[in-house]
Amino acid sequence: MPKKKRNLSGGGGGKNKKPKEEPDSGRSVSYAQMLGIVSEGEIEGLVNGAQSIYFDETPAQNTDGSSNFTNFSWDWRSGTQAQDRLPGFSDEITLETNINSEIKQPLPLTRSVTNANLDIVRVRLGVVLQEYPPKGGVLGLKIQFRIYVKEGNGAFVLRLDQTIKGRYSALTEFEYSFPVNNLGGTVSDFSVRVERVTPQDSDTTRYQRTLQWRTLIQATETKLRYPNSALFGFRFDAAQFQQLPQISLKLAGRKIAIPTNSTPTATRGLTYSGIWNGTFYTPSVAIADPVWILYDLITNSRYGLGRYINQSQINKWALYEISQYCNEYVPNGEGGMEHRFQCHVLIEGKGEAYKVIESLRSIFRGFSYWMNGAIAFASDKPASPVAQFTQADIENGMFSYTRTGLKSRHTIALVTWLDPDDFYRQTIETVEDPDGIAKYGVRELEMTAFACTSRGQAHRAGLAALLTERLETETVTFRVRAYGAYTKPGDIIRISDAKRADIRYGGLIVASTLDSVTLDNPVALNTGETYALTVMMADGTVVERNVTDPPGSYTTLHLNSPLSETPPLESNWVLASTTVQPQLFRVLNRLPAPGSTEMLHEITALEYRGDKYNFIEQGWSLVARPTINRVPLVVNVPRNISLSYRSISINNGASFSYTLDASWQYPLNNGQRDQFITSYFVEYRKGDDGDWVETRTVDSTSTQYEGLQSGKYYVRVAAIDINGKSSQWAESYPLTFTSVNYSAVFTDQQTSIFATEF
Repeated sequence: MPKKKRNLSGGGGGKNKKPKEEPDSGRSVSYAQMLGIVSEGEIEGLVNGAQSIYFDETPAQNTDGSSNFTNFSWDWRSGTQAQDRLPGFSDEITLETNINSEIKQPLPLTRSVTNANLDIVRVRLGVVLQEYPPKGGVLGLKIQFRIYVKEGNGAFVLRLDQTIKGRYSALTEFEYSFPVNNLGGTVSDFSVRVERVTPQDSDTTRYQRTLQWRTLIQATETKLRYPNSALFGFRFDAAQFQQLPQISLKLAGRKIAIPTNSTPTATRGLTYSGIWNGTFYTPSVAIADPVWILYDLITNSRYGLGRYINQSQINKWALYEISQYCNEYVPNGEGGMEHRFQCHVLIEGKGEAYKVIESLRSIFRGFSYWMNGAIAFASDKPASPVAQFTQADIENGMFSYTRTGLKSRHTIALVTWLDPDDFYRQTIETVEDPDGIAKYGVRELEMTAFACTSRGQAHRAGLAALLTERLETETVTFRVRAYGAYTKPGDIIRISDAKRADIRYGGLIVASTLDSVTLDNPVALNTGETYALTVMMADGTVVERNVTDPPGSYTTLHLNSPLSETPPLESNWVLASTTVQPQLFRVLNRLPAPGSTEMLHEITALEYRGDKYNFIEQGWSLVARPTINRVPLVVNVPRNISLSYRSISINNGASFSYTLDASWQYPLNNGQRDQFITSYFVEYRKGDDGDWVETRTVDSTSTQYEGLQSGKYYVRVAAIDINGKSSQWAESYPLTFTSVNYSAVFTDQQTSIFATEF
């Protein structure tokens, strides 16, 4: 409870105080209204209602349901084809009629209009409120009024019962809006009635209490539905902001089609079950799978490439395989698990289609190519070899190798990503390759993890870039006979190069049975080694079997288990031992060999290291970032407002003048004093229905109001941070000023002695 200090005052000699003059309350209430298209539709919507609406990075609603802004309303449409318009937020055609008539009690004032297109009527009233007491000073007053609206042949309906309180020395305007229903244009007659409830004052010299109807405004909205566009409308009291605020939304975006055997997860990934039949459905929630977001962008004819590419021209089966890889769970570096790749992005404005597609596919380390009349996709992910090549398969028996330059091998990646803990601002994740640093020194790579809001995903992206540069340094190019057409970009291939291995462990098959293969060249099997033979089958696949022959030299090798069919003659074979292994490459490109008349194909492939994926995803953890003392998004509220008062007698105790003392405690941030608070707004109110007046800004945690009259008082305080943002108001308990007649004699000017009650 607030403290109360009683004054012990003498019977005379007090100073005469200046009569109280209340500050002018008068400002008109001004509202800002916004309507914006935020996305192509249909979207899921706000992630968490009004808590996902931010004004200058302050949420409109707190997690406990309390609001950070007054007189705030909003509405939205998800962006369907058949959505309704957003009433109250559309552009308008207005007709304003001047009335300028005072409304007196008990005579209401009524005005009628005929307008079959009317959507909203607005009543603009003006008030003058102030009182001149006999003892001097100027005080505020209050006035009550009501507004009724009649539609067509209906009755007058009460739409507003309002009381305005405070001191308004000059005519101050207030505007009130009332939507009306014209029933599709079948109702055209509307009437508005304004009634003063507060009785007329007999003493108009002392009481200036005027209510004037200034104008009547007819508004017709444009009634645009904006089909397929997600809309948000906002209306708020503009006095809460020094300038038009920046509005941000945390959205769950477009609902896109996903495979029918998939189910969205709580983290907007997908889980798959069973066999996919190639059809899609649209779930009720937005998902963050980059593969199907890319597919949607390519196939949509409204905002994507669907006018130029139809679904039959996209290899959706390859995308399905990549999506399964994207949605697998991997360690997040902080002791938990997360989907391997996710996409959280708002694509704004026009962009070159190739660049947008390139950015999206970079999320899953993907690339695309045109093959057999369709766009196909591949991804840098673990895979098994699907083809093999030897000197016997290629033109002139020549594999041409090139290596990346040392300068292209970086050892530290500075990965830019979007940090949700910092309002999705760009943040740098530093990723190091210790083995690379030891070998090449510090070489920084600046890169962006597109649409990434996970620190773990950003870290994996950096590791993938560094390890690819260090481990996959070699490119091979060669020309191969017709069966090279089986390969496609993204495939893993084996190369057995006798010149590089200094031993021939590959060639052509000259004969075969289900359990033996005859080679075109003898091979030596050494003691202590184990051997595996891989052969190319008629359908282009490769099949591996262990060799059972003892050490020695052989042209016919026997297999540990029979083949399902005999491989064709002159298909290739590759032998691998414990010490000699064919090298693996990932196909980057396959094209008809330029200048060739023999149906040759030129293949370019990059070295493939299957062990890098384990290094990318396992065996590391994120280093805890230094605690950054950020300015809170919501300004913390002052605490424990305490009130006390002092009184000074006037004219030998005939009246008293009071001083109200208010103090409070500073706000807390994470249990500690909030260091970002620089000052405070303070206001007081007299009575339960008085206006908050005398706003002041103070740097300390206390202030005082002098020259007050007896009555019940409240004080409220709001904190101001270093960015000029203010908190919600903290309001005190009421404190009532009461005069106490104590007897004391003072010979000089008034002196105050206080006794405090607890």
